[in-house]
Amino acid sequence: MIWRKISVDTKEDAVEILAAYLFDRWEIEGVEIEDGRGLTEEEAKQIFADILPEENAGSGEASLSFYLEILPEEEKKARKALVEKEFLDETVDHSYTLNSSNIFTEEECREILSDLKRELSEMAEYTEIGKGEISVSETEDKDWMNAWKDFFHSFRVGKILIKPSWEEEEPKEGEFAISLDPGTSFGTGQHETTKLCLLSLEKYLKEGDRVLDLGTGSGILGIAALKMGAKEVLATDLDPITREAVAGNCKENGISEKDFQLFIENILGEEDGAKSLQTAFQKEPFEVVCANILAPVIVSLTPLVPSFLKKDGIFISSGIIRDKAEEVRKALESEESLEILEECVEGEWHAFTARKK
Repeated sequence: MIWRKISVDTKEDAVEILAAYLFDRWEIEGVEIEDGRGLTEEEAKQIFADILPEENAGSGEASLSFYLEILPEEEKKARKALVEKEFLDETVDHSYTLNSSNIFTEEECREILSDLKRELSEMAEYTEIGKGEISVSETEDKDWMNAWKDFFHSFRVGKILIKPSWEEEEPKEGEFAISLDPGTSFGTGQHETTKLCLLSLEKYLKEGDRVLDLGTGSGILGIAALKMGAKEVLATDLDPITREAVAGNCKENGISEKDFQLFIENILGEEDGAKSLQTAFQKEPFEVVCANILAPVIVSLTPLVPSFLKKDGIFISSGIIRDKAEEVRKALESEESLEILEECVEGEWHAFTARKK
């Protein structure tokens, strides 16, 4: 399977025209636009983001990129027929249905490039297109599936040996191992935010504790907690793909579904599912709550978390970039039922540990 990336170096005013043309003419979806406009204040308020793009006002330079999957005609027809059939079945989880967009033959790809050149030439008569240069590159699936193995090796965080499945390194005396392969869900333990959480768990978790992991990603914190002696872990995440990642990582580490329960739900939501989950967590509170997310989400969670904790329970929060640390600190300090025990820093990242009074 071959993916072809086509990029156009142009001007800010031209990229949206090109994107509309590509969809109208070829039904090409998912274009990627890079420009120097940054975000307006209103846009910034509407997203959870710790690091906002720097504005590069005045340059006007921009690029548009899109990806095409190249298949022979018969394979293309078979793929589209299969996907169409699967979408008729309401029992199928379409999160994992094969791609059916942006599939073209080699001949069609050549036509798209020819059309794109002609469109740029016509656009130049009524808008500035800048360089108007088109570049093409490609990769095969096997590159994505295997190349990253060269960059992920065993490493240690405290007494935890985190190792990929293809390496055979054994834990030293007093250590335990977590087998974890990089995937689409966040959290291998290499990032500073996950390291800070793991070290805090190692320090504050007691054997037999029940743990709630908000925004579990790969499940690494929950798996580590169980290996440290936690009685059970309950976890939430927004992304349905997390279910497959957590199930695979739990199986790899010999952890049962009974001990690690995952809920795909927005714990801050107003929907019935979210409210039911909040109520369940409040009825049976935890000794430890972890949240390795983004600072704005932690701020929003802070008034809710004490209701999920037993008295003297521990709240570990991480994923906090330096510029947002004061905001999180104030949110924790303003919650009367919490007291900050510790603030840890690694590089540009902060983590807080608080206790419920």
